[in-house]
Amino acid sequence: PSVAAIDGPALGGGLEISMVCQARISTSNAQLGLTELQFGVIPGFGGTQRLPRLVGLTKALEMMMLSKPIKAEEAHELGLVDAVVSPNDLLNDARRWALDICESKRPWVRALYKTDKLESPEVAREILNSARVQSRKQAANLQHPLVCIDAVEEGIVSGPRAGLRKEAMAFQELFFSGTCKSLIHVFFSQRATSKQVPGVTDLGLMPRKVSKVAIVGGGPMGSGIATTLILSHYPVILKEINEKFLNAGIGRIKENLQSRVRKGKMTKDNYDKTLSLLTGVLDYEKFKSVDLAIETVVENVKLKQQIFAELEQHCPSHCILATNTSTIDLDLIGEKTNSQDRIVGTHFFA
Repeated sequence: PSVAAIDGPALGGGLEISMVCQARISTSNAQLGLTELQFGVIPGFGGTQRLPRLVGLTKALEMMMLSKPIKAEEAHELGLVDAVVSPNDLLNDARRWALDICESKRPWVRALYKTDKLESPEVAREILNSARVQSRKQAANLQHPLVCIDAVEEGIVSGPRAGLRKEAMAFQELFFSGTCKSLIHVFFSQRATSKQVPGVTDLGLMPRKVSKVAIVGGGPMGSGIATTLILSHYPVILKEINEKFLNAGIGRIKENLQSRVRKGKMTKDNYDKTLSLLTGVLDYEKFKSVDLAIETVVENVKLKQQIFAELEQHCPSHCILATNTSTIDLDLIGEKTNSQDRIVGTHFFA
């Protein structure tokens, strides 16, 4: 007999090899999962057949469809792992387990032929069809999750040997597909970019805290954004071009807050405290201390270009310059500035 001793990640082929063994012993550090779908392929060493027979069809599909590993304790509860032991005892306990199997003190288990965790054909069919519907909703253009479900179904309907044959043929076909190549490229690209660059500290990669926000334009959109921000305890500077427009914008914000008071969602005391976070201005003098500036004026290219040139001049160099535009290219908006690297589009939804 063979017993898998697992300490750390047993993902993909690692778990598949361990499922061939007659038992699996792990430490609490173990993580077990079939993560092949994130690479555009399906488990190719019997995983589609053995995992459902060890943990049940529903859990097996969840683990494969989501490429979601589980921890040792959960694996033990499910029956995927036979025992969880300390790292110091792992090898000795695994050897002892194998000897117990030889001496008939423990059962000789062949996961491929287990049936006690499998649902009836009717229930299994419902579970598989539900998984197909969910897969199409989440990724309508990806075929390999559906191929994985088909391989699982083949094993349940026609037996594990037939399932293994279908799995092997499907794996070979998917391995050479464009989807597989693309997803593998994405995986290694993410790993490459996550590595620390020499001379760049983690501290430098931490996002800067936003302590104060400026909004240019007090129309319905600008006043709505300002309301959202002060309700989230951010000090806000609201700029307009004249007193009339500024008073109108502040009036909208007051009405938004008063509506909450009338509905019992805000006390009068909180209303006053929240409104005190708002400052109305007619120039850019106070913009020198903001961390985020949001432009919300009408969809006019020249006007937006002028505003961003002014924002660049008056905001600190670290300030994020944001536009609420829905139709205008950001490169065009920032064309008159030297700060295109910090211009972003932002949208708020009620």
